[in-house]
Amino acid sequence: MAHRPSNRDRNRWTVNLLDIKAHDRILEIGCGPGLALEDCLARAIQGYVVGLDHSQTMLEQARKRNARAVEEGRLQLRLGRLEELESKNEQFDKIFSVNVVQFLDNPATTFQMLSTKLEPGGFLATTYMPRDRNPSRSKALVMAQAVKQYMEEAGFIQIRTDMLPLEPVPAICVIGKRPCLP
Repeated sequence: MAHRPSNRDRNRWTVNLLDIKAHDRILEIGCGPGLALEDCLARAIQGYVVGLDHSQTMLEQARKRNARAVEEGRLQLRLGRLEELESKNEQFDKIFSVNVVQFLDNPATTFQMLSTKLEPGGFLATTYMPRDRNPSRSKALVMAQAVKQYMEEAGFIQIRTDMLPLEPVPAICVIGKRPCLP
């Protein structure tokens, strides 16, 4: 995963879209080998980054790639599933995933839960690029529309869709903001 150029491009692009600030607290869902975590850490130099993945192998790669940040306490890597976040009393300024949304068992419930894990004014970004046998631009757009609907139902505002032209199909990122409290 770490060596495929399209993976590097998707991850870097998604992190760039988040406009990460020096003090941001960031969660990556499905962090894999830690490519995007590395980019987040370079931007959130005084922040805190969490990578969640269900694969111990991927977490070990992420740990090696970002060993210094782990040692400094700026990066925490967690083995587990997304549902385990519900019991944790923590919030983030930015939450994102790259090619994870297609594996969610109950996306509507997941987006509701993720909205509670964001600080008011925080951003959620979900990037998707079809990787099946017959990937197509239309499949990417269908997923983007579904994600937009889940975000709307979860109360996100200022939802936008961005596209990264890649081969054989583009990557689509849907970004939404959790409303600020009145």
